[in-house]
Amino acid sequence: MATCDDYGGGYDFKFADGDPPDEYQCHICTLVARDPQQVSCCSNIYCESCLDTLKEKGQGFICPTCRSSLEGKYFKDGRAERGIKSLKVYCTNTDSGCQWMGTIKDIDTHLNNSCTYQLVPCTNGCGEKIRRSTLKKHLTDNCPERIVNCQYCNRKGRYRLITSSCHFDDCPDLLIHCSNEGCNEKIPQRSLASHNETCPKAIISCEYNTVGCTEVMRREEQEKHNEESAILHLQLTKEQLEVTNDQLELTIEQLQVTSEHLQLTDQQLKVAIKTIQSLKAKVQEHKNLLTTSSEVLKLSQFSQRKEGWCSRGFYTSPGGYKVALHVYPNGYGDGKGTHVSCFIYLEAGEYDDLLEWPFQGEVTIELLNQLEDKNHVKVAFHFNKATPYKCKQRVSQGQEGQEWGIHKFLSHTYRLPNNCRFLKDDSLYFRVSVKVTSKTKPWLALT
Repeated sequence: MATCDDYGGGYDFKFADGDPPDEYQCHICTLVARDPQQVSCCSNIYCESCLDTLKEKGQGFICPTCRSSLEGKYFKDGRAERGIKSLKVYCTNTDSGCQWMGTIKDIDTHLNNSCTYQLVPCTNGCGEKIRRSTLKKHLTDNCPERIVNCQYCNRKGRYRLITSSCHFDDCPDLLIHCSNEGCNEKIPQRSLASHNETCPKAIISCEYNTVGCTEVMRREEQEKHNEESAILHLQLTKEQLEVTNDQLELTIEQLQVTSEHLQLTDQQLKVAIKTIQSLKAKVQEHKNLLTTSSEVLKLSQFSQRKEGWCSRGFYTSPGGYKVALHVYPNGYGDGKGTHVSCFIYLEAGEYDDLLEWPFQGEVTIELLNQLEDKNHVKVAFHFNKATPYKCKQRVSQGQEGQEWGIHKFLSHTYRLPNNCRFLKDDSLYFRVSVKVTSKTKPWLALT
């Protein structure tokens, strides 16, 4: 948050009582001295920061006024500081409309606590600075990080995600126009497949295609086609049924399996049982130990996804945690504008009741070279005790987890090695590998 100390050098305020006395002027920056220091050689006043800068230049620490050495020859001027701090000034936001007037010693308190015109950072962490008077409206109406519900499926999440294509790609209740020409229905995304199976405008093959009819038509035209092609369909069916006896007959030798092929000796049976028991013991032994899985995810239409892309949800292993990858091509946080940022977040999964919470493990994200199997960009990070709890806690159905990952995954200025290409056909490929160290609940785990 900005204070008067952010301006550097002397005080550059608009003074209420006209120009301050010359005795308060720093003879280096020519402003009213901040933390005034008096030199013993000529008794002039300088800002402490101005003297420090002069000393750091290393060109001889001498008084700019009388050219005498200043080593050990200046001290804090308390009288001057009290006079300076009592000078009346206007708020630095006067041009914006603030009418406050007070002393220099009180302006920090005004700017930090009460000035409605002061720019303050968004408390949701979106990175914007907003006037204090409009912060509340920003947090509820305009902030891209505010929590909202999807207007279709009522899923709760951050505005920038809930209104992005990565959510709409998976939103089950999003209304979508049927893609069949002539059908004007809007169908929830979850019902598109079943609608297409009954849509009268869908293009289908004749139901007699298995016997040789090659006609295609709209589903609503099928009955008319059957009536007009009845004779053709009968002929095709007759030809299909004319199969020679040689094609239908199987010899006894082809069907017969000798008893020798089906029987095991007593000794072979004991060996088989012992092998099965050994394998079951190994499976039981490795339950709840470290499991590793990988998933390759394709980010298509990269040029159209500058604001971010979310992958489909995937499981860390069969019966494991459900996670998803979120990529910011133009960066996020301290990587915004300079890097690609990558994050992992948890989703509500089918097996969450059987799993231990909070989630713990190691995640490795790789941006794959599409020309050969090397020169991939790889970064690993952990979900452990140091990870914020909200990033690894269980997610309720209809909600999404908090992201955890890498702000500076890949620099926009990264120099590609020879025979390396990440972006091809406007697509990127990411490989996400997850080592899970949290366990299943042994009394609930499936055997």
